[in-house]
Amino acid sequence: MKRIAFTLVCIMFAAGVMAQEPNDKGARKHNQFSPEKYYKHMEEYITKEANLTDEEKTKFFPVFKEMLEAQRKIVEQEREMMKSYRTAKTESDFQKLIEKTTELQVENKKIEQTYYKKFGKVLTWEKVCKVRIAQTKFNMHALRRFSPKQGNHGRGHFDKHGKGKKDGKQHNPNA
Repeated sequence: MKRIAFTLVCIMFAAGVMAQEPNDKGARKHNQFSPEKYYKHMEEYITKEANLTDEEKTKFFPVFKEMLEAQRKIVEQEREMMKSYRTAKTESDFQKLIEKTTELQVENKKIEQTYYKKFGKVLTWEKVCKVRIAQTKFNMHALRRFSPKQGNHGRGHFDKHGKGKKDGKQHNPNA
């Protein structure tokens, strides 16, 4: 259950950040989030971690992006649903809220299941597993970077491979 909750949080984070619109004229502050950069870093990280060839990248990432977009729509629905928590008054209201959000989470997993079958048609199953692990690792790094810790709004920055750095040193999640 914890793994499902963590995966959902990662998907919600990734979907939410991908849904953000860029600033006008491409002007960005130094620390401002860029969905384009996020996806580019994720693609580079997954490519490296899963040892994808150029041909595999070309076939895989359009399908992967489709999955993320489908999941983002579900997560948006769930987020809207959770806003109704503020107006819920009865046990029945709360029960319906939980039932609907749980249904959306199941739908999200069905989307994932469908797309993983598609991934298996363009990659070996070993590489599909490596992609899944790499995506989870990348999202964990991203969550650490953007989560406030003891007054620190971020734990460093990503290098070009999506790995977190702190004070110019490579971040070690096992430390």
